[in-house]
Amino acid sequence: MVEARQRSLRSFIFIAGQEEETIAYIQKHFVLLKDFLLVFTYPITDKLLEFLHSQKLAFVEQKNSKKILSKLPETTIPQESITKAESTPPTSQDQEPKNETLILHRTIRSGEEIISKGDITIFGRVNSGAMIQAQGNVQIFGEISGNVFCNGNYMILGPTKEGNILFDGEIIERDKLSQNYQKIYKKNNEIIIEDLL
Repeated sequence: MVEARQRSLRSFIFIAGQEEETIAYIQKHFVLLKDFLLVFTYPITDKLLEFLHSQKLAFVEQKNSKKILSKLPETTIPQESITKAESTPPTSQDQEPKNETLILHRTIRSGEEIISKGDITIFGRVNSGAMIQAQGNVQIFGEISGNVFCNGNYMILGPTKEGNILFDGEIIERDKLSQNYQKIYKKNNEIIIEDLL
């Protein structure tokens, strides 16, 4: 008898990197990566393999990296979550598509992932176990208990209760976050956190 279960799988794909850089990156972001399947598109060395086993991380080495990279979606958003996430078509062949702001007027449920190449604005809570990830700016006007990753120029966050906040590749320490609305941005390569209210 065959028994099977359906699971949502979250993966983190390593496209390039040296052994020591990869280990340092995983150590720095361990709290965020521990629940992901790590996919390596380059060979896993013996030292890296030993490190992954010692940290009890789930991983796989993808032999045909061109195939997996060609299948990656530009934006991954559950269909019921879409308010405005379409890219504006280019006006000529030489122009890049413009990524617009994804605007959501609702609570982001536990287990839900919102990933966009543009900006994300949320008018609602982000529940524990939810994940928000934007290549652009992030604005959340509600209580935050989930994980938020931002690679844009700034973040505006509501009261942060739980979860992890990652801005421009750096984890924001919990004691720097408050129960007020805050603006997070970089000035002279230093992360600045200011209360808005």
